[in-house]
Amino acid sequence: MLKIDHAFGDGLFMEQLSASLGDRAADLLIKMNPPIVTTETIKNQAQKPTVEFKLFDSKTNQTFKEVTYFITIQKDGKTLLSDWFFNPDGDLYIEMQPKNQNQISVYGELDPILNAYSSRANSPVVASGPIFIDGGLYNFIVRIVTVDYSRTIIPDDQQPEFNSWLSIGAAKNANLDIDGKIIPTKVLSYYDEIGNITHDKAANSINFTMPFSYDLKRLNDPKNAVFVHQEVEVPKPSVLSADGAYRGVANGKDVTNVLMVDGNNQTKDVVHFMMTKPVVLQIANDYLKNNSNNTNGMMTFSLIPSKNGSEAMNGNMNMTMDMGVK
Repeated sequence: MLKIDHAFGDGLFMEQLSASLGDRAADLLIKMNPPIVTTETIKNQAQKPTVEFKLFDSKTNQTFKEVTYFITIQKDGKTLLSDWFFNPDGDLYIEMQPKNQNQISVYGELDPILNAYSSRANSPVVASGPIFIDGGLYNFIVRIVTVDYSRTIIPDDQQPEFNSWLSIGAAKNANLDIDGKIIPTKVLSYYDEIGNITHDKAANSINFTMPFSYDLKRLNDPKNAVFVHQEVEVPKPSVLSADGAYRGVANGKDVTNVLMVDGNNQTKDVVHFMMTKPVVLQIANDYLKNNSNNTNGMMTFSLIPSKNGSEAMNGNMNMTMDMGVK
């Protein structure tokens, strides 16, 4: 008997999600390579990211063989891809080729019986079309159709389903007029599209917004690793970088303790908002109290130059956060 366990993740480049197959623990690793993919790198560097799907027994670390995946990819509720994939060795690789086309075309060797696209590590399936063109979260819904024996289909009501979200960075530029001097800034979001970028003269802060769903059922799910990552580029020297340190605010809450400031570049500080699940949940609970439990809204951010804030660090920076992902 197979136990159905719907697993969720939210906003990373790599997620490990759990379900079960009888008495075996079935973990699905979804991993994007390279890990940092943005609308700019896709456009300027012609990036073709590869997404790996690996189903394995977490108790033995052994990869399942003869795995058939039914994968649906959605963005903003719109289905971009929905198809069958198979790999006799278990691991599936799909190379994404972002192109401005009406729909996604899939290329690869077709299994004659399953009619599923097959891949190997050195020969991935190719998905070409309007995928990863826009920044934000992409929803990967992965259903496992066969395991161990490719000709034995798991009954529909017993097929485990994994629900994951991977992030593509979306960049937005703004020229801020500060005391008659134009200061160029850029915000890069790995969660959703950024709204207007403005400067508040009284606080000397860079402000921006982002759409966000405050659905606590989704956010509280123990299998959902929520992570909101924003980057703000602050030119230096400038009035915005003169203090050498920054305070961060999200929805009015001080989040300076989750700021990481990369000062390695001579022309700019790169300030990272690294908001893990506990921080996001605090913000979400406060938001819902003040907004009559309306779950769909905006998240506001402010970056404020401050000598008492997080200071710029030089040298090698480890941007890895403990997200429970292996």
